[in-house]
Amino acid sequence: MKKIVNILLDVPLNQSFSYSSEENIVVGSRVLVEFRKNQVVGFVWQNNVDIKSLTFDIKKLKPIIKVFDEVLDNKIIKLVKFIANYYHYPIGQTLFTCIPSLLRKPQTYTLKLEDNKLLKLKAPKVVQKIHLNNEQQSVIAAIKQHLEAFYPAVLYGITGSGKTEVYLELIESVLLKGKQVLVLVPEINLTPQLLSRFKRRFSNVKMQILTSSSSGLSRLKGYYNAQNGEAQIIIGTRLAVFTPFKNLGIIIVDEEHDQSFKQYDGLRYSARDVAVLRASSMKIPVILGSATPSLETIYNIKLKKYELYKLTNRTVETARLPQIKLLDLKTYPPNEGITDIALENIKKCLDNKELSLVFINRRGFCPVITCYECNWISTCNNCSVNMVYHSSTKELKCHHCGISKKIPRTCPNCNNPYLQAIGQGTQKVEEILNQKFPQARISRIDQDTTKGKASWEKLYNKIYNNEVDILVGTQMMAKGHDFHNLTLVVGLNLDSGLYSYDFRSTELLFTQLMQVSGRAGRGDKEGLVLLQTNFPKNELYQYLINHDFAGFANYLMLQRKSLNVPPYSNYVLLRASSSKIKSAMDFLLEVENLANKIKTNDINIFSPVPAIIQKLKKKERAQILIQSNDRNKLHIFLDKLIVEVNNIKNKNMVIWHLDVDPLEL
Repeated sequence: MKKIVNILLDVPLNQSFSYSSEENIVVGSRVLVEFRKNQVVGFVWQNNVDIKSLTFDIKKLKPIIKVFDEVLDNKIIKLVKFIANYYHYPIGQTLFTCIPSLLRKPQTYTLKLEDNKLLKLKAPKVVQKIHLNNEQQSVIAAIKQHLEAFYPAVLYGITGSGKTEVYLELIESVLLKGKQVLVLVPEINLTPQLLSRFKRRFSNVKMQILTSSSSGLSRLKGYYNAQNGEAQIIIGTRLAVFTPFKNLGIIIVDEEHDQSFKQYDGLRYSARDVAVLRASSMKIPVILGSATPSLETIYNIKLKKYELYKLTNRTVETARLPQIKLLDLKTYPPNEGITDIALENIKKCLDNKELSLVFINRRGFCPVITCYECNWISTCNNCSVNMVYHSSTKELKCHHCGISKKIPRTCPNCNNPYLQAIGQGTQKVEEILNQKFPQARISRIDQDTTKGKASWEKLYNKIYNNEVDILVGTQMMAKGHDFHNLTLVVGLNLDSGLYSYDFRSTELLFTQLMQVSGRAGRGDKEGLVLLQTNFPKNELYQYLINHDFAGFANYLMLQRKSLNVPPYSNYVLLRASSSKIKSAMDFLLEVENLANKIKTNDINIFSPVPAIIQKLKKKERAQILIQSNDRNKLHIFLDKLIVEVNNIKNKNMVIWHLDVDPLEL
């Protein structure tokens, strides 16, 4: 007798599809089926479906074409169900986001899972253990008492305080219990340095790196090696949070505050939040580490949901937090964007053979090319943003849609041949420094120079071997890098984050500046940070020069509470895009009417508005903000709203999605 099974497919519909089978198939099995005249991969979501529950003729059901060897881990199946429900994303597309790309293709792979037996893990051959200070020992001893249960712990340590050593000690304890470890990092560029420390410490342990740059086959191998127990440590970026494990014992989220843990398209999940969820469901500890914990994490500490541990001293006994000085641009007018006092200190570093970092939160040569005659500006045709000049290729590039074009010889508007460059980017700063210090070895670190793993590793090795005198870097340099010869940080163009439409902008700016300041003076040499600003009396800078993260966090928390914004309330954005802004706005006005009809007093609906970047990749965008202080009631409302939105007649004129817990408004 034929069996009826329900199968999930990679389609934007929140449902499974029924097929027939001649045999019993395990839930989670990867299969090949026909869908809309194409052969596609699916996963069995329900087997032995009761025929009586069906409302159609089962004779019309298509048969399963092929059953592959792969079977999803039951824990991953439960995770997918929860995530799809929480982020209100189609269940099939949620599942296909969580698996390696090769498993989405209709082909067989020679890699196979072990037969339900746990491979015997090798004992960690521990080498190069260092002396731990009293704070580190105390934290390690306390957390070790909770390795057999769900235990969300926040490791708040100043920059250079030895958070990684705490991780390594805890990992050793977990490995000795025969369990596996998942370490999440915000960006691939943090992995080489972290991996080298892990390899030195655990030379006999099999580690796997899973990042966005990993090949399809490499990610598939890592996926299998973790699932069958062979890989003992997985180090990865955002997507690694969905890796199945045979016997996971701890999850560590390094730099937990970093916004790179948020996915900004497709399934818009937070890897940090998913990590906590996984730890809870598997009854294991999760460590959230940062020198600048996010306000969401601080809020959970205040609610007693997370346990707080502190490291307040740098591990190098002679190392101290750097002195932070503000350079008032009204007192010290800049020369080509850099003040003389900053240049003098860079010269001192060169004389002392010390490394300096010039931090600027823009890449490219300069923000815009403009015409002073008619005020034409180099804007992108696809997006409502300016295009950025890149001197290395002599092109204008859009950092949102990626298109590039040559600089026009004359103004496209008035034919004026004298076009001007306004502002600074990393390339422009690099050029200025080369002119000022022609003998210096200068390296630029941004997304253009570190596109691949190999390019970053090569640059990192040059820095590590003291083959670089001056670094010019974007926010990438604010993320956990440890260069003991770096003694000076100069910050340029910082004030834009002080006054922004987004209530999170000051938190982001403070975090970046505290993190990048922490790169200085991590060895036995004193560090200095010079920050150029037009607003030296701003509260942010005053807290910063005193290294008072706790004070600034409390200051922001009071602001957030008075405004009733996250983390004191919950936000969801419903975004719509179309070829015309009117279509997007008309759709959202209809959504607003529907939402107001079904909402309760616990839900607030804000009127639709165009997005800050209204045009992106040739699409006009608008959005509605939905707010509530009650998370459960908010999700109940969203379930009802989605049903209503799907019944809107002209919904095919737009593309729409929900962003739960958005980081960008």
